[in-house]
Amino acid sequence: MQPQQWLSSGQYFSYQNHRLFYIDSDPNNLRKPILLMVHGFPTSSYDWHKVWPQLTENFRCIAMDMLGFGYSDKPKQHRYSIHEQADLQEELLHRLEITSLHLLAHDYGDTVAQELLARDNSREKKLFRSTCLLNGGLFPETHKARPIQKLLISPIGP
Repeated sequence: MQPQQWLSSGQYFSYQNHRLFYIDSDPNNLRKPILLMVHGFPTSSYDWHKVWPQLTENFRCIAMDMLGFGYSDKPKQHRYSIHEQADLQEELLHRLEITSLHLLAHDYGDTVAQELLARDNSREKKLFRSTCLLNGGLFPETHKARPIQKLLISPIGP
């Protein structure tokens, strides 16, 4: 699937004056388990396009471009945070009326997923049924940032 096809398969929702892009493989299917897919850095939900056809055979797949990424808004002078990115994922799930799902994340998305799991851990009724975290800095004390990541947090980054 080409990026333009990905874009035309998705839609937007607005939250706190920001437009956020997401793709939902089968919004009307209530029988398939739901899989939330959280992308990495510095990319977008399009990260998942190669595995999308296989995963959508068994799951209703949902992937959002986090704020500042992909087809979602990229506000300048904005203080991006993991907590806000998790808030946006939760808002999408709320709007889609999703109360039970699986979670797949990679890279930067792993950190967002960890925040979502920490929040879920404090709930009486759990939202997430399973989690798969791929190639991210799961343990901050052992994480080695890539040169591009170091460059982007430097004064040159913006």
